Parts: sequence; C-alpha cells; structure tokens
Amino acid sequence: MVPIRASLAPLVPEIEARVPKTFADKTRERGIDIRYEVARAPIQLQMIGGGLHSSTTMKYALEACRGRFPCISCGFGETRRLADIKLHSKLEWDAAWRIRSTTRPLPVHYPKRCQVTWLDLDITRRFVAPVVEEQLRETAGIIDRNTPAHTNIRPHAQQIWSALQTPVELAPRTWLVLEPNDVALTPIQGSGALVTSTLLLKAQTRVVIGERPVVVPRPLPALKTGIAQNASIRVPFDLQLSYEDASLFATRDFAGKTYKVDGKPLTVESIRLAPAANGRVLVEAQIDYRGGTLRNYRGLVYLEGTPTFDTATKSIVVPDLEYSLDPKRRGFLRRIVERAAHISIRQRLRESARFDLAPRIAELRAEVTRALTRDLGKGVHLRGIADAIEPSSVTALPATIQVHVVATGRAEVLWSAAAEPPL
Repeated sequence: MVPIRASLAPLVPEIEARVPKTFADKTRERGIDIRYEVARAPIQLQMIGGGLHSSTTMKYALEACRGRFPCISCGFGETRRLADIKLHSKLEWDAAWRIRSTTRPLPVHYPKRCQVTWLDLDITRRFVAPVVEEQLRETAGIIDRNTPAHTNIRPHAQQIWSALQTPVELAPRTWLVLEPNDVALTPIQGSGALVTSTLLLKAQTRVVIGERPVVVPRPLPALKTGIAQNASIRVPFDLQLSYEDASLFATRDFAGKTYKVDGKPLTVESIRLAPAANGRVLVEAQIDYRGGTLRNYRGLVYLEGTPTFDTATKSIVVPDLEYSLDPKRRGFLRRIVERAAHISIRQRLRESARFDLAPRIAELRAEVTRALTRDLGKGVHLRGIADAIEPSSVTALPATIQVHVVATGRAEVLWSAAAEPPL
C-alpha cells in the first residue's frame, strides 16, 4: 500500500486559460438599452474530502437607459457589484487510469443586486445572471470534458509498474524481484491544494541469490478502486538460498571444528547440502572421527532431514537429521557399535547443519529499505523504509532452500515539483 500525493497548483493556469476573464455586451429590451461589463477574479481551487471546489468572484457593472430618462447604473462610477461563483466537482478514477469528474455549478450568490425599482426590474437577475450561469455551465462542461485527458496517469502508472518489475540488486548476487499481479487506487481525497490517493499493490516478492534473474514483464491491468486497510506495507517474499551457497555457509561456520564424542575427537571437515525427496535435504559431511582402533573413520557421512526455522535464534536448522539407510553407508554404522557414540555423532552433525540468518536479516532490512528508496522514472520517486524482517518458515525445493520472509514498513510515491503532475 503506497500513498500517492500531488498538488493541484499546476492545474490552475490550465483552467484560467479556458475560462474567459472578462465579457461585455449591449442589448435592448422593453425599450430599455442595457449594457454590462463583467470581470472575474482568479480562480481558486481547493480539495475538500473527495471533491474539488472551484470558486471565484465576478465584478460587474450595469447601466439601463430609456429615452430621455436619466440612465440608471450599478457599478459604473462606483464600486462594482459582486457575484460569488462556485462549482463542485466529484472526482473518481476510471478503468483507463484517468480521473473522471462530475461538475455541477452551485447557486450564484449576489450580495447586492442591481434593480430598477420604477420598472420593477431586477436587471442583475434579468441580464447578468443568465450570462454568468451560462458561463458556469460551459465551465462545468469544460472541466468534465477535459479532466480525463489532463489527469491521465496511465503513463506514470506504467512507468511505476515497469520499474517495480525490474530486479533490484540488494547486494552482490542478491536480487529483490517483485512480480505485481494486481493494482488498485483508493478513492481520491484531498485538502487544500493537495490531492491524495493510495496505490494498493499485490505482488509476489522474492529475494534471489545468484545471477540477475530474468523477468517476463506483466502488462499493466485495468485500474480498479480499492479500500486501504492500514497505512503500512507488508511484503511477503521468499529468500532463495542455493544448495551451493548453503554448503559454503555451513562449511564456513563449522569446517575445522572439533567436538568430543565420549572423549574422542570428531572433526567436521566440510559440509555439502543437496535436495532430497519429500521436502528434505541431504547433508553430506566429511568427518574425521578418532573413536579408537576399529572405530576410526575419516570419510563421508550422509544424513537426511527437514529444514525448519528457529525463530529464537533466527537460524535455519535441521533438527531431525537421521543416517541414511543406503547399504553402502551401513559399514560405518556397524563399526560404531556403541549407541551413545552414534547419538553423539548425529547430534554434533545436527549442530553443524545450522545456518544463522540473524546477520543476513539485518543486512536484508537495510537492503530492502534501499530498494524501496529509489527513482522510478523522471520526476517519480519511491521512498520507503523496512521496519522489520521476519522469517516464518523454510521449504526445501529441488533447486533451492526457500525461506519465507515478511518485510513490514512504509513507502510512498512522490512526484517532484519539476515533473509533470500525475493528477
């Protein structure tokens, strides 16, 4: 969920250019010559909730003349009369990534009308009001006809959509990949000159260790309107650890360590992990066990187990490692006739099949924050922070060990003042 903010200020010149600033006319009715002049003040735009309010003040002058009678005027040679003009536009998103407006003029307020009492004629209502109200209807039509074209954010949405699908390098050979599959925007809201909406994005997110992944771009879907649930982002993703890298980590942390088994030395020289059946992993350990004359063994031991995540230590562990029953591997077991030694060796190897993710989680938090803080295109910026990274479970796949992780934090998309506004 990503807030989007933009200013209405750049729209004011557009509206100003389309709405006449002055108009004047002369007419004759019931033997009376009427002339009037109208000039409007600058248009003010203000968002209130989900509506755009446009307002201005028109200053007008009227003069009514009949034959030899003295002319009667309002606003000529004196302070001009006022008309308070207001329009209300309801703004909504449409499926083509544009804002659709429905604009209606509000009743015009004339604080002090111009009337000719001896003819019982309200010349403000009779001559100025129809012109002003026609201008209002035309302005409302201009707004509604042009709003979709001038508020088309599809290019910006496409820019964001494409940029989000581009793999981001978190660290050497570590890539953040987002595969968005659905997108929506919340109903438009605003205050003052600021318009806000929230981009609701659903995506499959993963971290890939290895070469830059190849991503098949997905097309931008039609826009839907959604309801935001909270102000935070929650990004579940999979940290994919290759068996080769897992083997390197385990060897790095445990190779060369010597343990005591019934007072006899057991050295773990190397560890290699590989996929096994039914979501298990195969641990191939090169060991040197000095258990006594007939129990000395230096060579490979094969064990299988199911990896899990230990939340207390933030580590991948394989707590159920058991010796494989492959006949080729039973000779060593027969030589270790003492059950205590058998159990002790298995326990030491279980301890060696542990991968501490705490340092990597801390790095990931910083890396995801960096990935959430980047430019998505010209004048469009993603700014975010990962508050927490919480691994939840582990799955052994044929090609990788996959750690299921949830990143929580905050993010927003910003448009710079120099860029074309999205709204």
